[in-house]
Amino acid sequence: MMIRVALLFIFLSTSLQAQILQDPVAKAQITQGLSNLYQYDFKESTALFTNLKAKYPRHPAPYLLLAMQWEQQYFPLKDHPAQSKNYLANLEKAYELAQELYDRDENDLEASFFCTASLGFLAAYEADEQNFMKVVTYAKKAYGFLKIGLQNTEKQPEFLFSTGMYNYYSVAYPELHPVLKPFMFLFLEGNKRMGLSQLEAGTRRTTFVKNESLFYMGYVQNKYEGNPSKALAYNQILSENFPNNHWYILQRAELLTLTGKFEEAEPFIEKMEALKSNYYTGAAYTLRGMREEVERKDFHKAEFWYTKAIRFPFEERLTKDIRGLAYLGLARISYREKKPFLFKKYLKQSADFIEYKNSLIEYKRLNNGK
Repeated sequence: MMIRVALLFIFLSTSLQAQILQDPVAKAQITQGLSNLYQYDFKESTALFTNLKAKYPRHPAPYLLLAMQWEQQYFPLKDHPAQSKNYLANLEKAYELAQELYDRDENDLEASFFCTASLGFLAAYEADEQNFMKVVTYAKKAYGFLKIGLQNTEKQPEFLFSTGMYNYYSVAYPELHPVLKPFMFLFLEGNKRMGLSQLEAGTRRTTFVKNESLFYMGYVQNKYEGNPSKALAYNQILSENFPNNHWYILQRAELLTLTGKFEEAEPFIEKMEALKSNYYTGAAYTLRGMREEVERKDFHKAEFWYTKAIRFPFEERLTKDIRGLAYLGLARISYREKKPFLFKKYLKQSADFIEYKNSLIEYKRLNNGK
C-alpha cells in the first residue's frame, strides 16, 4: 500500500547525477518542480516537467515525475479513467526507457533504479486494485534491480529509503495480506526493525527522498507500529513545509485526533472539508465523531457524525482505515446503548476496513466483549 509514491523518488537517489543532474538547469527544474508538486502548484510543476521531457525525451525521469503529479492531482486515479490510463502509460514508458539503459550497461545504477521505481509504481497500482497476482509479477521483475540498492546503502545514503521500505514492507505487508505469504520465498527475508532504522536514517541523511522518508515514517508508526504520537513529529515537518498538500493535511488531522489533540486537529479538519472532496469529507466526519465520542462524551452527536461519514466513499490507501474507525465508533456506541444487533453488525463491517494495529487491538477487545 502506498508504495507507488514512495518509489518515485528513488530515481533521484542514484547516479542520476551522471546525466540530468550534471545539467544545473535540469537539476534546478527538478528541485523546483518537486517543490511545486508537493505544494500542489500543478501548473508550475507541469511546465517544468514538460520542459524536462522535451530536453531529455529518452530519459525515464520526466515520465516518472509526471506520473507522480497525476497521482496527486487526480486523486484518486480510479475516479479519473483518462488520467489513470495516461498514468500507467507514463510508468510503462519510464520502465521501457530504463530497461534500455540497463540493457546497455548492467552496472548502471541509474538504470536499475529507474526500473525499480517504474515497476514499483505499477505493482502499487495493482495492489490498490487488489490484483495481488499482478503485484507479485511486478515485484519479481523489480527484485533483481532492488537488490543493488540493498547492497549499497553505505556508498549512497539515498538508498536508505528504498532499502528501508523493502525491509519493512516485505514483512509487514504479507502479515496483513496472507495471500502473498506463499510467494515470499522468492525474495530475500526482510527485517522490520532494520527497515525502521533505515527509514529513520533516511529522514536525516537523504536529500531527494527526505520527504518520502518523513511521510512513511509517520505512516508506518501509526498504521503498523500503533504509535501515532511518534508519527506526529514526522508529519509536523511536512505540514510546515507544504501546508497545501492534501495528503499531509489528512495525515495531520488524523494523527492529532488519534493522540487526543482534538482542538489542534480542528483547523486541519476544516481544511479537509473545504476541499469539497467526498473522500476527505467522509474522513473529516469520522474525526469529528471521534471528538464527540472521546472528548465530549456526546454519543448522540458522535453517532450522527459516524453515520454521515460511512455514507461517503473511501479510498483504498488513505481513508479506508479511517472508515474502519467510524464503524468501530458505531460499534462502541451500540454496545453502550445495549443494542446487540447493531453492535454485531457494525463490528463485523469494521473488519472489512481496519488494518491499523490499534484498530485491530480494539476490534479484538470489542469482539471479546471487554
